[in-house]
Amino acid sequence: MDGQLRFNGKVALITGGSEGIGAALMRAMVENGASVVAVARNSQRLSEAAEGVSLAHRERVKLVSADVRDEEQVQAVITETLAAYGKIDFLLNCAGVSMREPTSVEEIHPTEWNRIMETNLNGTFYFCRGVLPSMKARDEGYIINILSTAAYRVGKGNSLYSASKFGARALTEALMEEHRNTGVRISSVSPGPVNTNIWSHKSRHVSDEERARMLEPSDIVRIVMFLLTNEPYVHIDNITVTPWGRQPTKH
Repeated sequence: MDGQLRFNGKVALITGGSEGIGAALMRAMVENGASVVAVARNSQRLSEAAEGVSLAHRERVKLVSADVRDEEQVQAVITETLAAYGKIDFLLNCAGVSMREPTSVEEIHPTEWNRIMETNLNGTFYFCRGVLPSMKARDEGYIINILSTAAYRVGKGNSLYSASKFGARALTEALMEEHRNTGVRISSVSPGPVNTNIWSHKSRHVSDEERARMLEPSDIVRIVMFLLTNEPYVHIDNITVTPWGRQPTKH
């Protein structure tokens, strides 16, 4: 099938669409025929990310500034999407934040705890819960939650981020069990370090050498595309992807 048409007529709702994996998925889904509703808090960054979509396809991109931590805003996004397109075929939850520096449990401030939990866990929950009624009514739909290898193991000083991702993993697995043998599929992708702007917010400088060993957003896009293009009877619970060795030199 022509790659440009593989998602022709499909509607994808993507959170965290302003940068990183979410922005890369927005571009890939549109280029492959889907209509995309991209959500992020920062409207300027969201618009800048959409500039990466070719002019021929921009009419199929709808940008929505909303805070995934706010349940009312999330529901408004879903209601608006259903009103505009009549359905949501794919929910791709990419919104996420991380800790600015390694922090022990006793040093975590409640404000920081809430910031990360409300985005990484609550936001994922709000969107999953919000799209399910329409997907179940059609007995069709696919939810993919972008987790992390931190959802499976905890590193020193990374307890808060891991707790949020462990929670999102538990939510994802619960949804899988609740919707087995239905037309609604739920999967997760758990990447290791990905070369995104998230590293610029860290207190410690990340060297070019370290970035060269990271995955790229395009690597995660290929994994998500693989999941979305499987036959409806094929279900994959989770794909963990980690860097192996060093990336080839880019010219």
